[in-house]
Amino acid sequence: MELIVRVPGSCGEIMQGSWQGEPFLVTCPIDRYSTVTIRPGTGQLLGGGTKAETAFALAKTYCRAANLAYDFILTSALPQGKGMASSSADVCAVLAAVGLVSGRQLSEQEIGRLAASIEPTDGIFCRGLAVINPDTGIIKTVLGPVPKLSIAVFDAGGTVDTVAFHERGRRGLSDSKAIEAGMALLQQPLTPERVGKAATCSALANQVLLEKPNFPAFVKAAFEKPGVVGVNTAHSGTVAGVFFTEGEGLDVEEGLVRPLAAAFPGWTYVDTVHLQEGGIFMERR
Repeated sequence: MELIVRVPGSCGEIMQGSWQGEPFLVTCPIDRYSTVTIRPGTGQLLGGGTKAETAFALAKTYCRAANLAYDFILTSALPQGKGMASSSADVCAVLAAVGLVSGRQLSEQEIGRLAASIEPTDGIFCRGLAVINPDTGIIKTVLGPVPKLSIAVFDAGGTVDTVAFHERGRRGLSDSKAIEAGMALLQQPLTPERVGKAATCSALANQVLLEKPNFPAFVKAAFEKPGVVGVNTAHSGTVAGVFFTEGEGLDVEEGLVRPLAAAFPGWTYVDTVHLQEGGIFMERR
């Protein structure tokens, strides 16, 4: 018998910046995960980096579970340093896994607060699309239901140290017009078009904080492709996501991916993923 805990990563954020006087982000969870497999063992965390190890120690202290008769095997389908919430997904999956076996299943509020004590956190651990303060882990509100959207992920190359980026104070986007326009779009009902437009507003405004090569032209070209409703970005990373609806007869490879990759050789196509609810997903095998 094994226990499996999964937390989704992200393709950047739908929005990020400063809103109502504090930092915020709107999550963009996708169907790629960090996974913790729990098996009988000697209380080790196997896999993951320093942040996951810090989360493991913190969770054991918080849950008063110093001695655990389990091993925790952490694996991830998320690249590091790209803005796909790899560290947040690792940390939150480890926190949730320790809570599960210690008999103290942690709430979303607890997960957020503990994760943010390690580093600014994405809110991918929260069901739905979450508006979260990344510095505190406090969930401001939850948006939903999540519209059906596919995302073609492109990478501008290199990596970004998210913690260092935040420490330099470069996250505080205060373009009130872009933020207010985007947040106004994210009111009920959420539609692919509303989400796409909000993401595009925030992504273009973020150019003043973290410039991505030829990004405005990339966005313009993306909107010319069939089914495209928006383009988002990793506000402190290197990826961008082309949001599209998969209509009947749409050839994603020929109609969208290849033309953009050919027109913008500085952008490398990575994967096609799907927007989904965030959350902590658990199962027994």
